[in-house]
Amino acid sequence: MSFELWLAFVAATTALLLIPGPTVLLVLSYALSKGRSVAVASAAVTALNPKSIAFFIAFVPQFIRADAPLMPQFSILIATFVTLAAVNALAYALLADRLRRVIARPSVLTWITRGGGLALITMGVLTATLKRTAP
Repeated sequence: MSFELWLAFVAATTALLLIPGPTVLLVLSYALSKGRSVAVASAAVTALNPKSIAFFIAFVPQFIRADAPLMPQFSILIATFVTLAAVNALAYALLADRLRRVIARPSVLTWITRGGGLALITMGVLTATLKRTAP
């Protein structure tokens, strides 16, 4: 596998991992509710989430050279992906842990609660006043 091909894989993987999915939401919820230690532990087993499997099925064949041995290529791509996924989940966990400290302040929590309530009321009013278009 050429270095340029590996860099293209790193770029594609990074772009995919930056899009939050179920794993990121899990890590964020653990970090916000349980704290850093639980979030970091959950950020470790992210290699087998559904997005990872879909990524490998859809993208890996584009980065495999048919004229080269497959096992070394798969090993490099899997190790790269797992490492980048772990770093990504860890970054989200640490960021959410910092956010947890800010959210825990009563004044911030009050404004978040009010903002959420206002959003729900606004959506309810918009739904109630929505007119159905004729087919």
